Amino acid sequence: MIKIASVVSDIISNDEIALESLRSGILNLSAYARLITPGVEKKLYKHVRRGTIVTALSRLVSDMANTPSLRPHVKIEDISIKSPLVELSFDKSSQLIKEVNSFRSSLDTDKNFFTVTQGFGEVTIIMPEVLLTKALTHISQKPKSKYTALVAVNIRIIADNYIETPNMIYSLVATLAAKRINLIEIISTYTEISFIVNQSDMERTVDALKNHF
Repeated sequence: MIKIASVVSDIISNDEIALESLRSGILNLSAYARLITPGVEKKLYKHVRRGTIVTALSRLVSDMANTPSLRPHVKIEDISIKSPLVELSFDKSSQLIKEVNSFRSSLDTDKNFFTVTQGFGEVTIIMPEVLLTKALTHISQKPKSKYTALVAVNIRIIADNYIETPNMIYSLVATLAAKRINLIEIISTYTEISFIVNQSDMERTVDALKNHF
């Protein structure tokens, strides 16, 4: 038999705002119980008293007393900008891989922002816009998508704070999501993360991330 407390826990676990409010002790339990009562009853196939749901929520408050925040503070050491960039995406093939590798080897990538991401069926290149004509000449396959006027907002994080702490990337993405910033790509290495955004979103992206700087 499914217990009411289990259903309530499942529902609030999928509601980030309510879950964080509950952890912080600022969630109006009665109001939230009223909100989720239809969902609880639907899962249990029976009428459930609101007071029972409030009791279940109250117990969760005690259980979460020492639970870390869903959005830990991320300490950013450095922020840098690379612009303007272009993104090209291709259907993956052995010939394409050879041409991309050949193109990359012809460049001084130490001085350029240049990344290649290989998925199961696609390959994406992000590079300075000044290399676009050269890339399209060197690579015979027509790109399936092309985005220009992009910016890489690159951040560097202290390794000790980053690698072993859950939700670090989530915390940064949530910060940008709250500002309705469209992320074209996210590229990461050991202690660096690059958020690829439109040039029009560059200032808002930097301003949002400065809260962690």
